[in-house]
Amino acid sequence: MMNEVIDYAVWPGVVKTGTETEIYIQPKGGHARFDCAFRNWGWTEKWNHLYARDYVALDKNTAYKIYILPMEESIEPLGWQNYPSVVPEITEDGGLKFSYTFAREQEYILAVEENNSESQKLRLRIYAVDEDLYGLRAYKGDMHVHSHYSEGREAPEFVAANYRKAGFDFMAQTDHHKYFPSLKLMEAFKNIPVGIKFYPGEEVHEPGGYIHVINFGGSFSVNEYYLENKEACDRAIDEIKAGLTEISDEAERLDIARRLWIAGQIKSGGGLAVLVHPHWINMAYNMRDTVTDYLFEHQVYDAFELLGGQSVRENNMQIAFYEDQLMKGRTIPVLGLSDSHGTEPPVCFLQSSTIVLSEDDSFEALVKNIKDYKCVAVDDYPKEDYRVYGRYRIVKYCRYLLDTYFPVHDSICAQQGQLMKDYICGDENVVPILEMIKDRVENYAHKFFGN
Repeated sequence: MMNEVIDYAVWPGVVKTGTETEIYIQPKGGHARFDCAFRNWGWTEKWNHLYARDYVALDKNTAYKIYILPMEESIEPLGWQNYPSVVPEITEDGGLKFSYTFAREQEYILAVEENNSESQKLRLRIYAVDEDLYGLRAYKGDMHVHSHYSEGREAPEFVAANYRKAGFDFMAQTDHHKYFPSLKLMEAFKNIPVGIKFYPGEEVHEPGGYIHVINFGGSFSVNEYYLENKEACDRAIDEIKAGLTEISDEAERLDIARRLWIAGQIKSGGGLAVLVHPHWINMAYNMRDTVTDYLFEHQVYDAFELLGGQSVRENNMQIAFYEDQLMKGRTIPVLGLSDSHGTEPPVCFLQSSTIVLSEDDSFEALVKNIKDYKCVAVDDYPKEDYRVYGRYRIVKYCRYLLDTYFPVHDSICAQQGQLMKDYICGDENVVPILEMIKDRVENYAHKFFGN
């Protein structure tokens, strides 16, 4: 976390373009007050100064100027003092307050200068968005998660607690072949104010057992439906296969027919059909490129797992494949899904995530905004900086949020996640505490997003 985020908050962190907005820079602690009499003293002065009263005195004379630097409108090499500026008011709590109209959607640097010193004392950040993004919040989620009911390590409720502890706002338990663990998770925290939303899901492998597709939020299990109605389902798949006359290879025609049937079943249950890890390497790539190409060309699935809990090479191949599809004029929303197989110790956990800009965290709103490309895929390999993928406009905004909004958001979630773990381990005394802090993320988001 950057020192600027540790020591200062900018309220709101997101503003609406073309609208005059009052901005408040809040110091987090006395050491960060803008009217602190000794904030610029050196070590020697502080060590040798004898009078304690000077340490609590307020500086009434220092004035500040804030330069507004739009990130996408560089005027280099003229220098930062050639940008527009405002003179803020020092507030009672030692903060700064000013009003400004941000003309264009982009990130802005707030460069704080003291008494025309011609040196920047502080660089803070704010983001202006157009009307269609203003009013949307950022939700971090994962919809490719395994528990001990398939190849994961822990029980679903334990997995969920660690997801909240890591700052996730929504998730779906998607065990191999199985839908019921996601329902079990939803039941485990029923009526408990945990802050994270759970949705039904499964990783669909039937028919054939080798196919991998995520059913996010569907109202029924496609795996179970196939096994309980195998003959009727196979007839439907054969009918689809018979219509694929342009595909000469028999095995490929069957593979595509099954995938078309699966996608249709997920959508019939109101779920989001997600194409996952085509370049995962078992003995070879999980899917033939010709099959994946067909699915992209015919827009069979609702979203694509661009990043999974895989190696750099495997994700690199998926990114390259996706870029090739874009060159062909084929688009599909991209997601970052971990394919987590354990949270303690982590097995793919936290390596990939999705951020959705949405009015709220209801299933309907999340799906609507995913389909509208208001989402990004994020990878976060250990000891590396994170990378964000999606539409350029949304990537710029979400990178800003990852630097400024999510560090505080995640610290609040961590407390809830720990209490969730205590609850599932039998400590019901934590329920009143969860109730007491249930609105902390909501209140923080309300202030940050300015609506």
